[in-house]
Amino acid sequence: MDKTIKFRIKNQDDAFFQELREEVGKYIKTQPNGPYGNGIILIKAALFLSLFWGAYGCILFAGLPNWANIACYASMGISGLFIAFNIAHDAAHGTLTRAPGWNKVIYYLTFNPLGTDAYLWGMRHNQSHHLFPNVDGVDVDIDSNYLVRLSPNRPLLPHHRWQYLYAPLLYGLFTLQWVLIKDWHYLFRKNLANLRNIQHPAMEIAGVVLAKIFHFTYLILLPVWLGIPIGVVLLGYLMYHVVMSYFFLFTNIMNHHSEEAAFPRRDAEGYLPGSWAQHQIHTCLDFHPTSSGWSFFFGGFNAHAAHHLFPNICHVHYPVISTFIKRLATKHKVQYRQSEWWSSLKSHFRHMKSLGQTPPASLITTT
Repeated sequence: MDKTIKFRIKNQDDAFFQELREEVGKYIKTQPNGPYGNGIILIKAALFLSLFWGAYGCILFAGLPNWANIACYASMGISGLFIAFNIAHDAAHGTLTRAPGWNKVIYYLTFNPLGTDAYLWGMRHNQSHHLFPNVDGVDVDIDSNYLVRLSPNRPLLPHHRWQYLYAPLLYGLFTLQWVLIKDWHYLFRKNLANLRNIQHPAMEIAGVVLAKIFHFTYLILLPVWLGIPIGVVLLGYLMYHVVMSYFFLFTNIMNHHSEEAAFPRRDAEGYLPGSWAQHQIHTCLDFHPTSSGWSFFFGGFNAHAAHHLFPNICHVHYPVISTFIKRLATKHKVQYRQSEWWSSLKSHFRHMKSLGQTPPASLITTT
């Protein structure tokens, strides 16, 4: 954690968070498995893993026509993302099961086959993004992105004027770029946002290489070896990533990158406004956070405020926790933002258009 960043209000002095934490604690005590996953997790794991590996089995052994093989790759992209949302993400936070070792095993086994490296993603997600979301210089999700400007505190470049038009095209290659470029960028960089002098364990470096080899072997080399035309395999692999990319970004990017989300700036003394808990809420936009149906498929990404406030609690509890957040935020006059999915997505693109025209506040001059 960047120790130079502080909050004006300490959590123990934040009446909203103290009451919320008390209510969540009482609720968790009533749950048979405490803050961890329950039977719903097993149902989702069986469903989404069956869809993913079932589609892959059809590619290899069903003798399908070319168009159907490509459709199976696309199906793997969707079901793979459901695996990431509902299993891997909770395992990365250690909330899937009580056994830390099993959490790590499950995380690596469910995340690495998708193409993005589990170790590197967990590093940037848990050690950077979750600490100070939307704060310039300490959230890797908004830093060092030349093509798109996601924060009003980042430099404005001439091409950003058109980002709301070209960004949707780039979004379709998001996960492919991560697999081919971004993971290696994270592996060899010594500094990433607030992460300094990064030293990767030798076993994890070897794991990155082996995971990439496995990913390309089972999705490209093995189907070609079994007789599927290489053009069909490559097009299917591209469709896998395009579908996964759009599905991921169009259900996740507006959580922090929308008109409603705040992008707080540190003052001269290094303070952020409000408390840590208020910061987590102000930088999020939820959509359908109390819906069990949305939570079943999106694994709590629709209830992002609950996740950032309680990352040590499994997402199956977020619909209930979100009701607490909404009620207590109103009681304590803490601004909590939620919307419907379609409205949230439109808000993201309005945000992108605005960021393409407005320079950082420190650069705005008046006459």
